[in-house]
Amino acid sequence: MIGFFLKKAFYDGWDNLLQILVLNLLFLVIGVGGVLLAQKTASVAVFSIAVLVCAGLAECVLLVAASTVLAGVAGYQSFSFKELLQALRETWKHGLLLGAVIAVFSLVVLVTIPYYMALGNMVGLIIAIVLFWTVITLVLSFQWFLAIRGQLEKNFIKCVRKSFLLFFDNPGFSIFLFVYSLVLLALSVVMIFLVPGVMGILLAQNNALRLRLYKYDWLEQHPELDYRVARKSVPWSELIAEDEETVGTRSLKSFIFPWKD
Repeated sequence: MIGFFLKKAFYDGWDNLLQILVLNLLFLVIGVGGVLLAQKTASVAVFSIAVLVCAGLAECVLLVAASTVLAGVAGYQSFSFKELLQALRETWKHGLLLGAVIAVFSLVVLVTIPYYMALGNMVGLIIAIVLFWTVITLVLSFQWFLAIRGQLEKNFIKCVRKSFLLFFDNPGFSIFLFVYSLVLLALSVVMIFLVPGVMGILLAQNNALRLRLYKYDWLEQHPELDYRVARKSVPWSELIAEDEETVGTRSLKSFIFPWKD
């Protein structure tokens, strides 16, 4: 399944390269614009911080809306920027809530953990270690949040709950997806975050969730099987057969000159 996931993620990214580039550019404009404006107003600390906070929240709102339309791309659909505007209207509240969650994460990582480490005693060290692994668990779980919000659930709390359930039920694949996202992020640095960028990572996460859900559909169809045994013997080749046929294979020529196929 992992091999097919990598293939589909690449094909979908290539087929929607222009849309991903535009979304990444919009994300960068918000972030860079916020930083530049904050620098220009640095003399007024409160206003400067407010600008950074607003820019961060705006990016979170964009992420939730973008994941909604990219979920359609993972399902072999195209999207228009009119649909993105509609998604923004529907998801902006969850974008703000996501921004608040990220702010708490940042506080724990940048302030709380260093504080307990600086105590210089065993109690502080233990608390810092517990907080560190808690943050790792939260990061690995929340990487599913945006895809779940785009494909499965409209309730924020339920999205968070399902993110944790998905991680704890698929720890190995979750770690793989996180590493894959880091690889995409490293490639993005070379391309000035235009491609694959944050949106390429979002598309990959949506593809990962879409394929992973086949497992749960299959398990629901076989309630007679012991879950602990069945989850380790999922017939992936059978479940993704239709997708493999839909995605197909391509030559290098077809990537560069698709109209000649």
